[in-house]
Amino acid sequence: MNGDNTTRVTAPITTVTMIAKYGKEKIELVDLPASSTTIGQVKDLLHARTGILAKRQKIIGLKSTSGASVTDETKLFDLKAKKSSRDERSAIALVHQFILMGTPEEQIFVDPDDKSELPDVVDDFDFDFNAGSEEWTEHKAKEENLQKFTEQTTVHIITPPRISMDNKCKPLLVLDLDHTLLDFSAKTLRDNGHSASDIGSPNDSAANQLKRPYMNEFLMWAYKYYDLVVWSQTSWTWLEIKLTELGMISHPGYNICFVLDKTSMFKIVTSTRSGKKVEHSVKPLQIIWSKFPFWGSHNTVHLDDLARNFALNLSSGLKCTAYHRKKKKKRDVTDGRGEDDTELLGIGRFLELLATSEQNFHDVDFRYWKDYVNGTKSFLPKKK
Repeated sequence: MNGDNTTRVTAPITTVTMIAKYGKEKIELVDLPASSTTIGQVKDLLHARTGILAKRQKIIGLKSTSGASVTDETKLFDLKAKKSSRDERSAIALVHQFILMGTPEEQIFVDPDDKSELPDVVDDFDFDFNAGSEEWTEHKAKEENLQKFTEQTTVHIITPPRISMDNKCKPLLVLDLDHTLLDFSAKTLRDNGHSASDIGSPNDSAANQLKRPYMNEFLMWAYKYYDLVVWSQTSWTWLEIKLTELGMISHPGYNICFVLDKTSMFKIVTSTRSGKKVEHSVKPLQIIWSKFPFWGSHNTVHLDDLARNFALNLSSGLKCTAYHRKKKKKRDVTDGRGEDDTELLGIGRFLELLATSEQNFHDVDFRYWKDYVNGTKSFLPKKK
């Protein structure tokens, strides 16, 4: 076995077993001919088993031996074998395990045509979005454009929302990734000898370096009260790497309902503090609310380090301090810097208080979350 955890094949591989993890289910496709079966054909078999159309399937965790992207035309013979992936039942069979994401046709709220144009996301700008500004009024008037964009966005469910027998749902927590929950570095993973066998485990020291302190504790805590959605303004390629390498898709303590990337962000124009107008993209929660009508401004929190991402849903935004691993500690231990950052613990406590308050979230000013945690502010009395 070489250093990159690739199995050194001593006999020709004739068959492959593909094991898909789909939510809590494991789907086995056994004894597939290695030299003639393509990923596209695997998707067709998964469609028959799950009802998810091939074009709606996202497969995470497979790599090719050449280093090229895995496509529908990739043969199973050309997949890179990970450590201990040889099937114990046969010396000439391999097992590939991967994560399947997608939504069965009958569960899709909107069935649009594929997008012809996808929005870009620009770099960070030195401004915050102002409620009630000229730009806000202008873009809220473009509801028709936003509605059309929403209809063109497909959501691939990983874990279904939790709906009780009496038709009650958990509130929704929409989570940004970069500088909110983690500070990602592919170089750190490479330089520390990151092992595929340790992905998502407590032993994965390299990946754990990238997480904001108490990230997993925060997510497990929040999951008791909220359904979780990840919305990152990076491309799907990088988003897939982050979620997989950090073990967030398969963590035993919490589940992610679905994931949105930068292609689901909507373009608006706002002004920098110097007055310059800049076009950038935001995260319109209407996309989620229109497809899952049991969620809305009354029961949604959007956690992000960039206030401008709240532009079209001002009351739902909870701004956290941006987290950077390499910034030196200052006096405030919740300033988002280094090992002493405890901000996620405070936000977790606020989210618990909020979820158990029976309050309409729209009526709570999230800017003062610290005041609710330390007791200087109180939620309105519960209605009898």
